[in-house]
Amino acid sequence: MTPRDLFFRLDADHRRQVHLSLCEDALPTWIGYIRNKATPLRYRDSLVGMRHHVDLELPADALRSARAGVDLADVGTRYLEPITALQDNDLTFPDPVEFAYYAIYNCFRKYVRGGDIPDWLIVNQALSVHDVSEVASRLTRTINDADPATSGNAEIPAEKEGTDHPADSSL
Repeated sequence: MTPRDLFFRLDADHRRQVHLSLCEDALPTWIGYIRNKATPLRYRDSLVGMRHHVDLELPADALRSARAGVDLADVGTRYLEPITALQDNDLTFPDPVEFAYYAIYNCFRKYVRGGDIPDWLIVNQALSVHDVSEVASRLTRTINDADPATSGNAEIPAEKEGTDHPADSSL
């Protein structure tokens, strides 16, 4: 059984634990990126030309809120502008950073806002932060930590090529 198969055999509570754990693992990618910036992160929106500062604490606040199941810091409102800017290409991050940002955002939407977010989307985005050679073992380890009854049931597949998302290529 593949790690993906194991994930989909989990009940909703265990999937939530996996989502939160994978997003927790993705958060350091965001933190490392913002710490390495010599100047504040800013962008200009193309619609009206306004300049905006990137809210550096937003992903951490979103993850805390997702764990609690409630919006603890007006996260929903704070995400409106930067998500629009990312979708409009007014704001860009390196791929791993963008995957981390979206994984945490989607985890927040699912567990705080009750959004109809596909379970695999969060897994895929969070794992895409990491090197493709690590994703199957990371997912298996995370599943085993969330539900020890599944321990040892995954077959780690050989790497596959030709996919846009690193996580999907090895699961």
